[in-house]
Order: sequence, then structure tokens, then C-alpha cells
Amino acid sequence: MAVKRATLNNRDTLLFTGAKKAMKSSRGHWVRKVDNIPSLSHYTRTINQLREETLAEIAQGPFSHRLTCIHDSVLSVEKQDDIFILTDMTGKTYKARHVILATGIMEEQPHINGSIDPILPYANKQLVAYCLLCDGHKAYQKDSVMIGHSEAAAKNALLIQNRYEPTSMTILTNGIPTTITEETALQLDKHGITLKHDPIVEIIGDAKARIMTGFRLESGETVTAEVGFVSLGIRPNNTFALALGAEVDDRGLVLTDEHCESTVSNLFVIGDLRANSMKQIFTAWQHAVDAMQEIDRRLRAE
Repeated sequence: MAVKRATLNNRDTLLFTGAKKAMKSSRGHWVRKVDNIPSLSHYTRTINQLREETLAEIAQGPFSHRLTCIHDSVLSVEKQDDIFILTDMTGKTYKARHVILATGIMEEQPHINGSIDPILPYANKQLVAYCLLCDGHKAYQKDSVMIGHSEAAAKNALLIQNRYEPTSMTILTNGIPTTITEETALQLDKHGITLKHDPIVEIIGDAKARIMTGFRLESGETVTAEVGFVSLGIRPNNTFALALGAEVDDRGLVLTDEHCESTVSNLFVIGDLRANSMKQIFTAWQHAVDAMQEIDRRLRAE
């Protein structure tokens, strides 16, 4: 969206798409079917397909000469006076007046038998989800679990229970001591949400067939679940922002003003990496437009 707006504003734009390996470190790469935004539910790899379609449209349009795509990752970004110096993985350098970071975040994954691998096939089939606004509706009248041990995980379980009437809701702490307050614990009990403290040793189901039936715990108990949610926190891709000296919040998300500008002049941050904002496709689009319009205003003012 940032590239689309920049080229429509008739501005020279350099896009680093990221090398294939680097692209996998942002959750946007893994977004499959999107139900909560009108007209997007027919895509099977929503973000990837939207990017490819958008770049193809620009390439065929009247402003194609304004866009240069580098299908590689950025190795480093530094600022010299008012100019940003970007170095790619081959050592080639580029200069820019303004930089927009849309490098995203990744969610923390639960470890099962010491590895995150067991959860990934089910996450990739959206049997296990991470965003309640995106996928919470999948719990509607189904046996559900929330994997997490924090106050936030408990609040998320309560939200699912209240909004979607699951046939059951269980919180699996996966052997990690809880930080749930006494008040919230009383709410869990009131709403029939069960806490299970034993480590998870197995996910029961067939991810390829899009089937999940439950989680087996170290105690031998099996918790029935048709859908699962993970609430373990995030890992922001904030390396470049930190290297440039941008301020971040306690989760590592970059603080910005209303135009998405960080505390570093002319460094803008959009999408999931931006602090104090919902992590949604539509909010990321709005960030992109806000940032590009501010950049365009400054260039026209000069």
C-alpha cells in the first residue's frame, strides 16, 4: 500500500521486498484466508497474493518508471546528516530521503517437547490462531483452547468465551507458572474456563486433513479441542529502528506520531511494528497512506 500510494503520488520509490528467508520472519507472510475484511476471503495466501497483484498493476501502469524493486533484504540502515544509507546483502548501497519500515512482527510459539515444530502445521492450516480479531470467530460453538500463562492469555480466553459461545474453553499453561491475577482467576471460574498446568506433549489430529481433536498433556490427560489460540507475546522485527535510535515501547514496538513518523526524523513505521495500533491489514493500509501523504507534503513544501 505504501508503494502504491507513493507511485500514484508520482514519487521515485525503492522497494526492498526481502529475500525469501527474511520474508518468513514476518507474520504477514503466513497469513492465509482472511474472513474479517470484505472481499478478501477468496484469497488463499492473502498478503502474498495482494502484494504480487499490486506490483503487477504498478508495472503495467503509467508510473512504473517510478518504482525500483530490489528482491533482496536490507543488511543495514544508517543515517548521515539527512540522508539514509541502505546496504543490501550484496554490499551495494542506496540513498534515500525517507525510509518506511514495514518489517512486522512474529508471535512467540509454544514449545512442545522442546520444539515449536509440532504447532506449525496446525497454525499453517488455521486450526491454531494468534489474532482474536482475525480468527476468534473460528471458536464459535467449538471446543477451544488458549495456550498461554499470562493475564493477557486469560483475558483473551474470557473474550472468546463471552463473544463466541464455545462448547468448552480451556487454558493450557504448558507447564509455565501463571501470572494471572486472583480477580481474573475468579472470572475464569465463574465462566467455566478451566486451567490445565501440565506441559503439552502432543497435538492430536491430522493437519493435512485440517483436523484437530485435542492436546495430550504430560499427565496423560487429553483436552478436547477443535480450534486453538496462542497468547504468548510477540517478537518485533525492530533491528533497523533500534540501530537508528528510534524509541520503542516495553514490547519493542516503535513509537510514532500521528503521521507514523518515529522519533528519528524521516523514519516512518507502519503495520504491525508500529506501537499503539491494532495489528490488522486495514490499519496497516491506513498507516501507509498517512506516512506517504506526510512525505509527499514535505517534498511539495520544499
